[in-house]
Amino acid sequence: MSMDGNVANLMGMARTAMIGGNNVEAHSYFNRVLEIDPSISEAWLGKGKAAGWQSTLVNIRLAEATIAFNHAIANAEPSQRDAVTAEAVTEVNRIVVALYGLARDHMVEYVSLDNIWAGYLNQVSQLIDALEEVRKWSPYDRNTLDNIVHFCKDNIEGYSYRDKFNQNMPAAQGISATYEQFLRERMDQAVEAIRASDPNYAPPAIEKKKAEACFVVTATMGDFDHPEVVLLRQFRDAWLRKQPGGKALASAYYRVGPFFAAAIDRSALLKRISYRVIVAPAARFARRKMR
Repeated sequence: MSMDGNVANLMGMARTAMIGGNNVEAHSYFNRVLEIDPSISEAWLGKGKAAGWQSTLVNIRLAEATIAFNHAIANAEPSQRDAVTAEAVTEVNRIVVALYGLARDHMVEYVSLDNIWAGYLNQVSQLIDALEEVRKWSPYDRNTLDNIVHFCKDNIEGYSYRDKFNQNMPAAQGISATYEQFLRERMDQAVEAIRASDPNYAPPAIEKKKAEACFVVTATMGDFDHPEVVLLRQFRDAWLRKQPGGKALASAYYRVGPFFAAAIDRSALLKRISYRVIVAPAARFARRKMR
């Protein structure tokens, strides 16, 4: 469509700013264009890109970006609508993947601090919301669906780590049962959409993260959730760590425990010896102290 001179000049400056990576300036020029003529698809598309790429972990601007992309698609000439839609889908996925990488790196670095995990869940939720908006434009785009599956799986699994502010003690973060059900529903919907074109698709297995167990005890009993493994894990958290020197003792154990656990895990004889010499006496002691 033809443009008046002022709009053409503004569009030229907006394009130049985009090429130069100046998203703030480009966003301003595209807004000025749209104030004059809100029917220009290219301006909406550019505004969406400029807004999305200005996102930070504190201010994720994907909602603004997807609104602009919606307008770009709605105002595109019929012959250009598929191309505009494809460009919007690709751009949202690019922005989402970039933000996910930043969010995960930040979470991994600072997970021991208060509210970092909750903040991470909120950030990923916004990314999933943006991808669900993309599905309205292109319901079976494989990249979008794969990203939804991956992000849902990531949050459902949780994250295990060593708490560097608490003697490197093992810890884990997870989500509520209600939120897990919500994410599983979104993941299942994405999986079903993928299978519409790929019937043999198998979604990745979800393996929930748990705080590291008592290595020797787990190797001896052969089950992370064995009653005596659970008992001694509770004893560690509820009693041992509260004793003078308890945290230091537990921390030292987690440095050497894996070595002994590896040997025990390979030998039926060592498992029997470990049970009689270590696990059974420790469990009896734990039961007395936990009463």
